[in-house]
Amino acid sequence: MKKQAAVITGDIIQSSLLKATQRKHFQKILERVFAAIKEKDATFRAEQYRGDSFQAVFIQNPELALYSGLLLQAWLRKENFQVRISIGTGDITFTSKNVVTSDGTAFQHSGPYLDELKKKNGLISIVSPHSAVNQEWAIHSQVLSFLIERWSAPQAEAILEQLNGLTQAQTAEKLKIRQPAVNQRLQAAGWQVITMIISRFELQISSMF
Repeated sequence: MKKQAAVITGDIIQSSLLKATQRKHFQKILERVFAAIKEKDATFRAEQYRGDSFQAVFIQNPELALYSGLLLQAWLRKENFQVRISIGTGDITFTSKNVVTSDGTAFQHSGPYLDELKKKNGLISIVSPHSAVNQEWAIHSQVLSFLIERWSAPQAEAILEQLNGLTQAQTAEKLKIRQPAVNQRLQAAGWQVITMIISRFELQISSMF
């Protein structure tokens, strides 16, 4: 039986240059992000493979995929890691014990497009089974890649706290800075545009299938 889903496939950029301590740190961050997502969707599953790559699947709440991908981007960027992710939507025709050996159009729209991202030097892509939808999301993907590539670590930190649900005042208190400084970081990072794209994804996800 086919199940509708969203799949994230990702890998860390220039992983061969990482030292052993950096790899361990990356692993810990990844585990923390996955745990945070799991709290929002108990059916969420994620696995690492080849050490520097990972794949995650959303079945119950596929609308969380873009939010989760950006959470991952912000958390890693804050720690000075760069990651490339491809989000695919569609169905799952084969469910394995291991995420990476499952199959379906959601996986086929995620994994192979990660390779396309590498060729284009992009940081994020969103692909669905529908060409008309993909024309729009090709633009959104370019916009998000453009913004993420330019995030500083402090900007990524401010974005992360907004994704975690904190207000600007709460973020300022947590980061021990003034609220106008938080606002400045968010403005420079393109937060207003990012929230619009997240909302668009959540609204359109049902028509992607």
